[in-house]
Amino acid sequence: MIEAVIFDWAGTTVDYGSLAPVVAFKKAFKDAGIELSDDDIRQDMGMAKWDHIGKILELEDVKRQWELKYSELPNDEDRKKIYEGFQQSLLHYLREYTELKSGVLKTFNYLKEYGIKVATTTGYTAEMMNIVKDKAAEDGYTPDLVVTSEDVDGMGRPSPAMIQFIMRKFNINDPKKIIKVGDTLVDIEEGRNAGVTTVGIVEGSSLMGLSQVEFDELDNEEQITKRNEVKREYESANADFVVDSIFDLVQIIEYLNESMDKKW
Repeated sequence: MIEAVIFDWAGTTVDYGSLAPVVAFKKAFKDAGIELSDDDIRQDMGMAKWDHIGKILELEDVKRQWELKYSELPNDEDRKKIYEGFQQSLLHYLREYTELKSGVLKTFNYLKEYGIKVATTTGYTAEMMNIVKDKAAEDGYTPDLVVTSEDVDGMGRPSPAMIQFIMRKFNINDPKKIIKVGDTLVDIEEGRNAGVTTVGIVEGSSLMGLSQVEFDELDNEEQITKRNEVKREYESANADFVVDSIFDLVQIIEYLNESMDKKW
């Protein structure tokens, strides 16, 4: 039987489209004179933010812009300065982008009803998560355990360390009794590295990269095209399941529980 579900936060359970980190990354780099595209930011979304900034600084276009502006490549001090600016920006924007996505409470209440534990992993720091989880709690979403890379000596996704930490806390030895749900390829990598079942969320995901308004303005054919593009990305990362909405997770749990029952 499935004993625990581990959710990501931005783009999965809150912040439709995972907009807060994109806005904060753009501001932090713009303050350094560097222009970023959404694609630059989203390709490594889900990592611990220090690691993510390191990845962005390795992009060829970013290195080119940096060298043109400063006549040298970015160093560790530059990375620290951007990280500090990013943190300040994100702590501000998180207060604006913490609304629960549709279906989250309904899914959470189902999990509670059936005694399934709920935990979360994230690329946010503990300080950032204090803002997000407090706002989510006001809206009724209260996971049993909220884990950041700071709980596991800085080993952020795609490392399995946070999931393994949760397994120890929940006293669950079999990874097949756990589902990891996320909205980025890094989420899927994290889950696969931990040996748990992985589920990718399509609508409102960082992979789709659209706000609720932008998605709703698409016609039906355009929405289908967007969904299919995201599904193919998840499939390329070998996600076990891909769903449009978080509430579709209920069907997956019931399917997996039935499959486990048959084996026994």
